[in-house]
Amino acid sequence: MASMVGRAGALLFSAVFAIGFGLGGYWAGLRPLAQTLQAAWQARSWVAMPAQVLQADLRQRRGSEGGITYELQARYLYEFGGARYEGTQVGLDAQGGADNLGDWQQQWHQRLQEAQSHNQAITVWVDPARPSRALIDPHIRWPLLMVRLPFAFVFTGVGLAAAWVFVWVLLGCGGAAVAQQPQEGGAAQGPSLDTGARSSLQGTAARAWFFALFWCGIAFPMAGALWSDRGASGWAKAFMGVFVGVGLMLLCLAAGQTRKVWRYRGSAFTALPHRPQAGRAVAVTLRLPGRAAGQDGAQALRLRLAQYRVDESSSGSPERLVEVVAASTSLQPTPDGGLHLSARFELPEDAPTHGAQRSGERVDWRVELQRPGGTLELSYDLQVQADASALVASTPDRFDRRVAWEQAVPVALPDNTRVESDHSTALWPQGVRVHETTGAWQLHFSQTGWRWAAGVALVLLGLEWVLQGRVGMQGLVLPRSPGGLGVMVVLVAFALHAGTRRWTLCVHDDGVRVQRRSWWWSSVQSVPGEASQALVHKLLYSTGSGSSEQRYHAVYARHARGGLARLTPGLRGANAADTVGRAIAQAWQDRRGRFAPGAQRHTTSDHARPAWGWLLVAALMAAALWAPQGALELGGPRMGAAPARVWAPADAQLLDAQNAGDAAALERALRAGANPNLLADNGSSVLMLASHRGQMAHVELLLQAGATPDLRQTQKDSERGDTALLRAFYGGHLAVAQRLVQAGASLQVRNRWDWGPVHMAAQSGCVPCLQWLAEQGQPLDEPAPASRGETPAMLAAVKGRVAVLQWMQARGVDLAWRDRQGRNAQDWAQRSGQADAERWLAEHLGPQR
Repeated sequence: MASMVGRAGALLFSAVFAIGFGLGGYWAGLRPLAQTLQAAWQARSWVAMPAQVLQADLRQRRGSEGGITYELQARYLYEFGGARYEGTQVGLDAQGGADNLGDWQQQWHQRLQEAQSHNQAITVWVDPARPSRALIDPHIRWPLLMVRLPFAFVFTGVGLAAAWVFVWVLLGCGGAAVAQQPQEGGAAQGPSLDTGARSSLQGTAARAWFFALFWCGIAFPMAGALWSDRGASGWAKAFMGVFVGVGLMLLCLAAGQTRKVWRYRGSAFTALPHRPQAGRAVAVTLRLPGRAAGQDGAQALRLRLAQYRVDESSSGSPERLVEVVAASTSLQPTPDGGLHLSARFELPEDAPTHGAQRSGERVDWRVELQRPGGTLELSYDLQVQADASALVASTPDRFDRRVAWEQAVPVALPDNTRVESDHSTALWPQGVRVHETTGAWQLHFSQTGWRWAAGVALVLLGLEWVLQGRVGMQGLVLPRSPGGLGVMVVLVAFALHAGTRRWTLCVHDDGVRVQRRSWWWSSVQSVPGEASQALVHKLLYSTGSGSSEQRYHAVYARHARGGLARLTPGLRGANAADTVGRAIAQAWQDRRGRFAPGAQRHTTSDHARPAWGWLLVAALMAAALWAPQGALELGGPRMGAAPARVWAPADAQLLDAQNAGDAAALERALRAGANPNLLADNGSSVLMLASHRGQMAHVELLLQAGATPDLRQTQKDSERGDTALLRAFYGGHLAVAQRLVQAGASLQVRNRWDWGPVHMAAQSGCVPCLQWLAEQGQPLDEPAPASRGETPAMLAAVKGRVAVLQWMQARGVDLAWRDRQGRNAQDWAQRSGQADAERWLAEHLGPQR
């Protein structure tokens, strides 16, 4: 019955994976991947034809997690063979779709809008066999292709593997009879014939390659898509590089494991008897092939018998080595060039059954092949059977880890030999420092773990400041939301507490006092001096698992109320706790002979209370809340000054009209009372959105309705602080920018990075914009001190605007100017992968480089 249930569960599990991953990999990966590659191959023979843009809209879609995707929708008219056709396909994907990979959607939207506004023709590629089929961009979008690769190969591969398991189980290949679980105190039922021992290496290479390829199949395409995105931040690319590095290490580990499996393939293991009994001997032999016998150090290989305990209730089933049965190993060469190893082990009387449950853990007996340094090569399970006698079965488990957590071990009292207070620090456990004064004998315990925790908190805080752009030359930008401010305060408070925490134990003539203090909290606890003569130590916590587990013990004393009071932090190992406990007892024996009258003692009452660090945090909070505007921020209003968002029905209609590019609907929304200064979810006002897209009709309607031309984008801390005028120049729309200046927009505006109109126009590649700005007296080589000191020429090089660089050179702009890091425009072009701009600058900078 159990076998049938297990088989049905395996069938259901594999069927779900086969259907879910198989269909998902096909529809989201293989199918669109094949269609894209097929379309790219067919488009090689298509004919280029001029076309007129009829419509170009960029629709935004907000996901459930707040992310925004873009979908370009276009219509264009072209002629072929004397007939007129209307096309809608932009890229190789016939169905199109929304995404946020790079700026392909935005770039083509800008090009099509410019062509439509200037009544210029664009080039489309027409299928001569089917003239009704045409597209604008015949090139493969490699970031999108890379994102589809994991779905195409990894997900589909998992689905095929699950389908193979389903068929394998369905045909009965996996329906072998399930052996009964051996019970403690008795031998398992069934024959004792050796049916062939399984090596621990069996299947490890396949699993290693599967996991490595699964990881790399996802990480490598995602990294390629992100690294090819010029708009992605360096932090994001570096973070993705970590996943690529892990993938390379997994591939190396898989290759190494494959080599190891190949080396020991053909090894044969036998045990006599096959099911040895506890308290008796077992003879084991291991025959290695010539490949393993010929490796370096083969003559130093040794066999050992080990007992492990596996916690199957924990994630990953951590195991721990609890017992090793040693025996000498004899090695003999075989006629075929192999090696024959044999050993005879004496099993303990209380040896539990292999596979049985003892103290909440599974018992594993393994014969292991090891190198001299302890490196494990491979292992075989040994079917040990426990003694069935009642006396042995009732014996307590020597390796029950739960006993250690509850056991309080008395500290042995010191003998008559006096412990000097100035002995070498080598006698003390690591992290313990002794100091004696006329008033007390003191132990200072290092707080290394707390210092590391403080460092992690400061690193997290620093990363948040850098990634959110909070730190600049003019101050610090504080979070606007209460939650963000609360997280910052908690991190600062924790770093303050962990970085200044101290643990001191003092033995005075009136007792033992434990002081745990930091700038954030102070705690003092006292115990009677005589309590030091009956100390105990207990297991406090442990790190690691299995054979690498490290236990930490703390010393305790009885306080006046009878309970246990902890005197020390966790000390590495029971011996360290015992050493410190004996030293405390000896110190009290020494100190109580130096009794001082009560009036001359320095007494400290027991307490647990906040320390003066609270005042520092309170002062920072007060400074954040009541500081003058701009005192703690860089280029923006203080917390609480952000304009309120009102999502009235008219406001919603206004945003929908702006996103759809419908000027008539936008006018109706304004007449219905919509706010002309309404901010979208991305922090931009409707006027900024319209200016960026060059929608003159929208801009005119918004200005007439009272939109503020110089309203800044400062709803979020991470925004640049742009205005509509900066957005217009960033989009390369001179007419819109001139209209904004006519409405009162200032040409002296700069965002948080100190980018002005010239910086924005240089990035857009709009030479007429630069010409007009030069006529208005705007400097063409102004650096941005709030950022990295970049000039407009450097930003033009980043975007590959060779025409702008040529125009600037003709105007006498110094293209060899260097920023604070010593990089000029050519360096900026090189770092951003703009080969044409880099080549042009290399030819024209010459010796100035």
